[in-house]
Amino acid sequence: MSEIKINWEGHIKKYQTAMEELNVDFCILTRVKSITYLTGCFVPWKSAIFLPKEGEGEPSLFTVLLDVERVKAEGHLKNVSGWGPMKGFFWEKKIQAAAKKAGAYKPKGPSTRIGVELGLDICITGQMLSYTEAELLKKVFPGCELVDFNEKTERIQFIKEPEEIAMLRKASEITDVGQEVVKKTLSERPKGKVFTENEIAGIGTLAMRRAGSNYEWTFTGSQEIGSGYRASWTFNGCTPATNKKVMEGESLLVDLHSEYGCYLGDLSHNYVLGSCPPELKKFNDVYEQLCYALIDNMYPGNTFEECYQAVRKVADKEGYANDLFFGLGHGIGLIGNESWPVVVPGKEWGHMVFEENMVEIAAVVFNRPGLGGLRLESPTLVTKKGAEVLPKTPFEVDYI
Repeated sequence: MSEIKINWEGHIKKYQTAMEELNVDFCILTRVKSITYLTGCFVPWKSAIFLPKEGEGEPSLFTVLLDVERVKAEGHLKNVSGWGPMKGFFWEKKIQAAAKKAGAYKPKGPSTRIGVELGLDICITGQMLSYTEAELLKKVFPGCELVDFNEKTERIQFIKEPEEIAMLRKASEITDVGQEVVKKTLSERPKGKVFTENEIAGIGTLAMRRAGSNYEWTFTGSQEIGSGYRASWTFNGCTPATNKKVMEGESLLVDLHSEYGCYLGDLSHNYVLGSCPPELKKFNDVYEQLCYALIDNMYPGNTFEECYQAVRKVADKEGYANDLFFGLGHGIGLIGNESWPVVVPGKEWGHMVFEENMVEIAAVVFNRPGLGGLRLESPTLVTKKGAEVLPKTPFEVDYI
């Protein structure tokens, strides 16, 4: 589909290098972001990758039986087989057989160290190893030690390769198309025409599909369209579209999501139809200042804490500090890679720094119930010279 060639084999080598660093015998990877990163394929079912050390055999993907042939055809792993809740197809037995075949598991040898992805993800698509899965692994690999591989997974996918940046750029071009068509449709609406949020979601989706998007990837309800009170809840970061009618003079938030070659686009833009109340216009103007302050502070070496404080300073000065959400960004990459790292202040995350060739969703959530709500989400590449926003849609609110 794409002329951009991702080095999928190189992705496997990155994971195997990390395995050597942790001294694990093999990995059982369950996270959607790992499965996509190693297969180059959309795998929506509960699945796992058996990954042996380099030179000890080929990785194997175990997915639900009914999707094996498609995944074989569209992915980049040679070994794909099905599992299911029936004799001969149990998940743990399939993994045990693969480990024995690769020579990675010797029942009478020393304790087996298995790399697994542990933790708690804020995204429902995370798919960290579950308690049940852990117990099944302990059953078929008696005495094994489960070693957390999750930090390695995050760091491997944190810095993007040039080809990955090109794919993310293409996905962002598609979201630009979606916003352009939404704006054109709203601008040319017949007199008296009132759109629902769902209609706007459909307009954006169709435009992006025509431009090459394959999948409305977000777990928060495909395209997120919020208007009026639905855009302005406190700390409002989720607006799955509804049949609410979009009225003139209220905030209209259009958050579009694309996917191209397994890589994701995420672009939020804000509109007001008809005349805009003066108080909302002032609120919108401050939002635009916040967006530029954020981009100005996404440069190599700057900490997340310093970035947040610089943006918060703008909100404080204008008297809107309580309306700004403290999260200013989240990760982006391929399918499943949509949270880590989150740009927030504090001891857990504030010490992290922006690094060259990371791509982060620059995010501003700015809401006041009863007045309005705005959202910036835009994939942003950190370069030596500072931040490069990948989509071309302006930050400024469109008054239509």
